Amino acid sequence: MANPISARYRSNAAAAPGWRLERLIGPSPLYGSNGMRFGPDGLLYVAQCFGNAVTAFDIASGARTDVNRNGDPIKAPDDIAFDSHGVMYVTEFLNARVMTRSPQGKIEVLIDNVPGANGITVYQDRIFMDECRPEARVVELFRDGRPPKILVQGLELANALSVGPDGMLYFPQLGKGEVCRVALEGGPVERVVDGLAVPTAVKFDNHGKLLVLQALTGEITRVDIQSREKSRAAMLSPGLDNLVITADDRLFVSNFMDGTITEIASAGAQKLFSPPGLAGPSGIAYGADASVYLTDFMAIMRVTGPGRYERVGWTYDADFPGFVRSICAGPGNILYATTLLGNLTAYDTRNHSCQVLATGLDSPFGVARAANGALVAAEYNGGRIIAVEAGGQPKVVARGLDHPTGIAAAPDGSCFVSETGKRRVVKINGGITPVLEGLERPEGIAVAGDELAVLDTVAKKLWTVSLRDGKSQVAASELPVGSPLGAIPQPQAGVPGFLPGPILPFAGLAAGGGAIYIAADGEGSILTLRRT
Repeated sequence: MANPISARYRSNAAAAPGWRLERLIGPSPLYGSNGMRFGPDGLLYVAQCFGNAVTAFDIASGARTDVNRNGDPIKAPDDIAFDSHGVMYVTEFLNARVMTRSPQGKIEVLIDNVPGANGITVYQDRIFMDECRPEARVVELFRDGRPPKILVQGLELANALSVGPDGMLYFPQLGKGEVCRVALEGGPVERVVDGLAVPTAVKFDNHGKLLVLQALTGEITRVDIQSREKSRAAMLSPGLDNLVITADDRLFVSNFMDGTITEIASAGAQKLFSPPGLAGPSGIAYGADASVYLTDFMAIMRVTGPGRYERVGWTYDADFPGFVRSICAGPGNILYATTLLGNLTAYDTRNHSCQVLATGLDSPFGVARAANGALVAAEYNGGRIIAVEAGGQPKVVARGLDHPTGIAAAPDGSCFVSETGKRRVVKINGGITPVLEGLERPEGIAVAGDELAVLDTVAKKLWTVSLRDGKSQVAASELPVGSPLGAIPQPQAGVPGFLPGPILPFAGLAAGGGAIYIAADGEGSILTLRRT
């Protein structure tokens, strides 16, 4: 397999003799793109929440510097700000913290236990932060250890905020489709503009006009805060997250869905500064129509050809399952999915309808469909395997497992499970029987003909186990999956009631059409493995 080095993950993936490894979807340069800010060094700093990464770009040359790589101290960075001393402030959205990074690289916790910590801005060295969660707050933070001062509370999913030329603090509410403002000392909240389609960020241009990103439509709206008149500044793809403005009136706009950063000239011309890619593919399925489907956390994609894919559902669809962990294929256009909210759902990719089959599951990860149509799902925290038959209630078929993740249905009605806590794969068939032991972190698992495929995301290997004689072999190694070598995946707390934890990476497997499909979450690609 040709191995171009991904800008975000270095890999020397190789197939064992008798196998061929190829990229169906190429690697992504970023783990999505979220908050952005120009630093005192003139570089453009980009936070990547789902990849635990912060990257700095020279916008003239495109050269990149990895400020925080996956596995480094900063986790789930969502937004960035700098003070006059060059200290960088970073919100950890899924980790309920705000971190600081000195110009010398020293990283410290400014405050913790702030669920949904999201937008952050520094104005005259005063630090303001808001939360993206139900009943969110806008607060002022202090370096001297004082508790935060609450300026506003009871908001519906606040997001990236900014101080305007009038000295007021402006912030969007995603849940209400509006932008509000409040005095820096607190007080009455005033709505400035409403009727917006999921406003995710506000910034002010060099002429004092308010710029608002609308994630649902991809529109950038310009607002005169005196007259409240609105006009369209630009139109991009849905999923807009944040923006920065240069001194010569150029805009750089991030997109949390496809990871792009788009540069918009003052005259309106657009060009890609950073191309699209997958943030963190996890669940993957081989559909009844021979299509490959995959989840990219907030969306479900269908591969349409080598290097090409299309979105068949995303988080802002009215009937989308939610934040999806894993999927498996059902009949017709149906995909079965597990979600962070603890649901097992049936999602129709054609009409975008969703049916909840089970709820209240304890951190469900993998899901598989048996030959008789029953579904089986692994509860990571609960240590159980749950089965759901058509029209039936969930029932426990195995318990006492140590953090199971991946699951695959066997032809004889049993199932195979990746038991990550015990570093092994087991077969569930009235009892628990070890199948492959001595692994490091088995996750994705799939039945491929008369073999079982197992993905070890710490060892970076894909194993196959014969279902006839139990013999095992490594089919591919040094795969771009999981965290970088030496970094141990650590659960993140998530956002209670919105994105409950534990939030962990997961790399899935699927099999069909003579191939094994690998969700290579490390580099943001989809790999295929076939026998030569």
